[in-house]
Amino acid sequence: MPKSITPAYVICQHKKDGTIIPLKIRLQDEDGEYQSYLVKSYRQNGMSASAKPPHYSTVMFECKINAFGQDKIIGISYNYTDGLWKVLERSL
Repeated sequence: MPKSITPAYVICQHKKDGTIIPLKIRLQDEDGEYQSYLVKSYRQNGMSASAKPPHYSTVMFECKINAFGQDKIIGISYNYTDGLWKVLERSL
């Protein structure tokens, strides 16, 4: 699986305690077309679920999505400083 960092569109839920939950990811494929994927499950990496800004600036997730009939795990991150979502691992 090639590792790369690419920007992504992510629909997420902001909870009242300041944590976020990724719900849907939209990525651009090699042909320039956008593909949307529902997040079937996720796991936050690197810190406790109760951690929130200003204690850290980036949160990372492993997300299970269904791409073309197969379940895939991708890594995404959200940077609270610049407000950007990025895909860390992509094998779609």
